[in-house]
Amino acid sequence: MRKILLGVVIAGIALVIFISVRPFTSGLTLTPEPPQTDVPEEEVVLEPAGFFTVRQGESYMALLVTNNMSETVAFSIGHEHGHLTFNPRDDRLAPGRTREIDLLVGHQCPPGEIELPVYLRAEVNGERFGLETVIVLEVTPGELSMTGSNGEIEVLWNGEPAPSGVLVTYRLPGEEDWRVWGETPRLAPPDHLEAGNHDFEFMARLGEVESPIEVFKIKVEEKVAEEEEEEEPPKEQKPASAPSAEPDEIEHGNIPWDGGTYTGPIKNGQPHGRGLWTHPDGKKYQGEFVEGSIEGRGVMTFPGGVEYRGDFKDGIAHGEGTMTHPHHGSKSGIWEDGKYMGEKEVDDSGDWYIN
Repeated sequence: MRKILLGVVIAGIALVIFISVRPFTSGLTLTPEPPQTDVPEEEVVLEPAGFFTVRQGESYMALLVTNNMSETVAFSIGHEHGHLTFNPRDDRLAPGRTREIDLLVGHQCPPGEIELPVYLRAEVNGERFGLETVIVLEVTPGELSMTGSNGEIEVLWNGEPAPSGVLVTYRLPGEEDWRVWGETPRLAPPDHLEAGNHDFEFMARLGEVESPIEVFKIKVEEKVAEEEEEEEPPKEQKPASAPSAEPDEIEHGNIPWDGGTYTGPIKNGQPHGRGLWTHPDGKKYQGEFVEGSIEGRGVMTFPGGVEYRGDFKDGIAHGEGTMTHPHHGSKSGIWEDGKYMGEKEVDDSGDWYIN
C-alpha cells in the first residue's frame, strides 16, 4: 500500500512539473528571434570633426565616412543651409576605406557659430540605412585686399582672385563720397574719366566685409575720351524717337559667371532677367536675376539632389519657398537668409504669420 501511495505522489509531482514547465519551453520554441534585415550601423561610421573655425569662402575637412563592411557602400550627405556645401556630396566607398568630406563655406555666409545637423544615407546590396550627426563650427569673415600694377587693379579674397560680385568703389584723395568703379570680374575704368594718370583711393566690398583703402595710380588711355566724343552726336537726335536711348540694351547669350556658366538675358555684362546658371560642382539655378544677383523666384538644385524652389535674395533662400531633400522629405514655409523660420499660416482676417 505504501508503495502504491508513493507511486501516486511521484506521478502527481511529475505532472505538475510537466504542466508548469511545458508552456514556458513551448513559448521559447514558438517565438524564435526574428532575422535581422537592417544593415548594422556600426559597420559604417560617420565621424564629425571637432569644433573648428573656417573663413568665408574657404573649406575644412569636416567629416570622415568609414566603411567597415565587406561590401561597397553608396552614400550621400545631406544638410539644410544655403551657404554651406559638402564635397563630395555623394560617393561610393570600397570595403575598409575612409573618405574625407570637406565643408565649403560660401563667400557670403553670415559669420558666427553654426550647429549643423548632417544626414548620411547609404545603400548596400539594395538595403538602405541612415546615420546622423552634428557639426559645430565658427565662421569668421573673409579677407578682402587689393593690388595694383601697370595701371590695373586686382581684388583678392583670402589671397586668391576674388569671386564675381565684389563691388569696387573709388574717390579722389581727400573726398568723402565714394563712386562705383565696377564689380568683379569687370574692373575697367569708367568711361567718363579723362585721359591721363590719376591717383585714386580704392575700396572693395563683399557683403559686410570691406578691404583696406588703397591708393593706386591709374592710367586712362586717350581712346576713352575719343569714344565718348563719338558717342555724343546720337544723343542730339532727340526729335526722332528715343526718349531713352541711353539705357543699356538687354542682350541674350552665354557668359562665365560666379565660377560657372550663365545663359539668358544680359545687361552690362551681368545676368539680368530669367536665365539659367550651372556650376561644375553640379549646382544649378534657373529663375530670375537682377543686375548680376539671384533675386526673385527660381529653383536652386544642389549636388546630392537637394532642391529649393521659391523666393531668393542675394543668391540665398529668402521669402516663401520649399526645400526638398531626397531622403528627408520637404519643408515649406518662410525662409530668412537661408534659414527655415516656420510654416506660413493665414488667420481669419487674411493676414499671414509664421507658425
